[in-house]
Amino acid sequence: MRKVYGKVALLLALILVISIGLTAMLGVQAPLDDSTVSVVASIFPVYTAALQVVGSCEGVTVTCLTSPQAGCVHDYQLSPSEMAVLTSADVLVMNGAGAESFLEAALEGVSSVTTIDLSAGIDIPSCEHGEDHHGHHHEENEHLWVDPVRYAEQVRRLRDGLCEADPAHATTYTQNAARYLEKIQEMQQELAQVSLSFTHAVLFHESMAYVAQMLDLEAIATLPLGEEHAASAAELSAVASALNGKRALFLYDSQYDALHTELTAYAHRAEILRWNTAVLPIKGVAAQDVWIQAMRQNIQAIKEAAA
Repeated sequence: MRKVYGKVALLLALILVISIGLTAMLGVQAPLDDSTVSVVASIFPVYTAALQVVGSCEGVTVTCLTSPQAGCVHDYQLSPSEMAVLTSADVLVMNGAGAESFLEAALEGVSSVTTIDLSAGIDIPSCEHGEDHHGHHHEENEHLWVDPVRYAEQVRRLRDGLCEADPAHATTYTQNAARYLEKIQEMQQELAQVSLSFTHAVLFHESMAYVAQMLDLEAIATLPLGEEHAASAAELSAVASALNGKRALFLYDSQYDALHTELTAYAHRAEILRWNTAVLPIKGVAAQDVWIQAMRQNIQAIKEAAA
């Protein structure tokens, strides 16, 4: 009898080994252990959304892979500890649309993680310059979270991706996402009620293209802006020519403080609006609430500009 039991145990072990092997060969991932689900968000805006959708779900952790203070991450380099977080993740949530170009090489050596691309299926406009302010070739405007409509789509994709990867907590993810989507819609409705006297905008950073679209402003010029980029004389001259007597809203991504002094001569025909893109933490605000709080700040700033 013991020999029979031994053969059965051996057979079961063999079946298990073969199953694991086939899973690895076919790229099919087994359902996650609902007691040890590690969700890793690539960048801070994605981290904010992941915290909202996961909420206080027991047994699920949410980690921001990159430093929350990083801001622009095109030239980001993962530290050894961050690489360890990535390799141990069950789920990697990415903004997509080229925002995580720094992860391309790292992901080549990580095969066990389930990846959720929050840009999949979303209509993404191209950047006017075809590259970001660091000179990297980049065709799509990756800053989807700046637009409440597209951000809501990202939250839905996050919800669906987590439900598929971790069905044991699908109900919780769905309920949390529904509550967050309501808040996003409220912000969208408040924005729609603001009426501006401006009809034109000068954009300082490609992320502001989404803001101009939201506010129904015609972008007459775009200047790339960043820590390592200074506008050329030709670019500044083009902005001056585009203004040509027009009143315009100067739209700045608030993570960059620089104002081109060459354009101050046009300040009497412009209103400067610094838009919080929720790409950095806000002092005294929990990470999961940063996007909502940033939008409240932006709405107040728009109302002041409209007054």
